Amino acid sequence: MTQSVQAVERYTLAWLGREAAVVVGLAGLTALAARVAIPLPGTPVPATLQVAAVIFAGAACGSRRGVLAQLIYLLAAFLGAPVLAAGLQAGPTLVTIPTFGYLLAFPLAAYLAGQWKGTASRWLGSAAGLVAIHGLGVSWLWAWAAIEGHGASLAWALMAGCVPFFVFDLAKGALATWSAIPLRRRVDSW
Repeated sequence: MTQSVQAVERYTLAWLGREAAVVVGLAGLTALAARVAIPLPGTPVPATLQVAAVIFAGAACGSRRGVLAQLIYLLAAFLGAPVLAAGLQAGPTLVTIPTFGYLLAFPLAAYLAGQWKGTASRWLGSAAGLVAIHGLGVSWLWAWAAIEGHGASLAWALMAGCVPFFVFDLAKGALATWSAIPLRRRVDSW
């Protein structure tokens, strides 16, 4: 093998290793953020730091890495790893929990948060990610309540799944985006 081929292979392996470490680290950050869960009265949805972790994943490391990290997080949850908030049961029955819509929105939110380049457009991407999380989350919560026989209305789903969280999620998303901007410049230069 020539030296140039060996250098390319070494570079490729180093690059793959770095990419894998970043993606797995971001998935781990989402799992750690789930550990900070505050149950609220009147809603099956706990307040967590996951929104910040998801937005940060996309805004700091780009759409591809952010989506992959969230897919790894979801795969870990489906495989039964204890990565969910508030002690929710992980595993294949994950689709039966009231917060599944929020979890399902994580890859889309990370994609949106990381899709746009430039400081100003990152803020728009993060806001779009928050809308995706709340939109899918509330939709699933509404469907879950109907399936479970609670007969809940869309108004209930909005009051239980969006209203108590949205202002704080805006603040978490803004903090995640703000802290991601300097890191994104470094990541983009890899």
